[in-house]
Amino acid sequence: MPSKKKKYNARFPPARIKKIMQTDEEIGKVAAAVPVIISRALELFLESLLKKACQVTQSRNAKTMTTSHLKQCIELEQQFDFLKDLVASVPDMQGDGEDNHMDGDKGPRRGRKPGSSGRKNGGMGSKGKDKKLSGTDSEQEDESEDTDTDGEEETPQPPPQASHPPAPFQSPSAPFMPFASTLPLPPAPPAPSAPDAEDEEDYDS
Repeated sequence: MPSKKKKYNARFPPARIKKIMQTDEEIGKVAAAVPVIISRALELFLESLLKKACQVTQSRNAKTMTTSHLKQCIELEQQFDFLKDLVASVPDMQGDGEDNHMDGDKGPRRGRKPGSSGRKNGGMGSKGKDKKLSGTDSEQEDESEDTDTDGEEETPQPPPQASHPPAPFQSPSAPFMPFASTLPLPPAPPAPSAPDAEDEEDYDS
């Protein structure tokens, strides 16, 4: 039960607030209730600020709250006017440009994921998946390289495909090894006879 209370006890510590208050030379003694009240007021302030900033963020269809969202929230709400000086250096939000920028980031990430996964799978040496992924990689390389030169970039594609045939040769050899390893088991009993001979030699010496 006490552990559950600690999980949800995300409050600003009054003792820390008291220490911060006492750094001011003009403040002497502080009543016990004052840091608690300031802690609660700070919670309520942050709650209202974050709710307004969340509304601004959602209105922009953004997934991440940025300093630009906070700046717009502070400029729109009259109660946050005292914070305008803090966000004066923050760049203004550009709605269309920011959305396009985010979409642009998502596009290359999608393009990179198959390429990086293809490399990982290629390193693992799986048969069918490597060929499929290498095809997508080569298609992506073709698109990026077609913009530069069309004929030069098509020649590097066969070497990655040539690297795939050694993998099938390795995989058939692996099943034969276990069969071969099961056959040497009968010769294993004669091996203990050799230590007996060594033991006899030890006795002789």
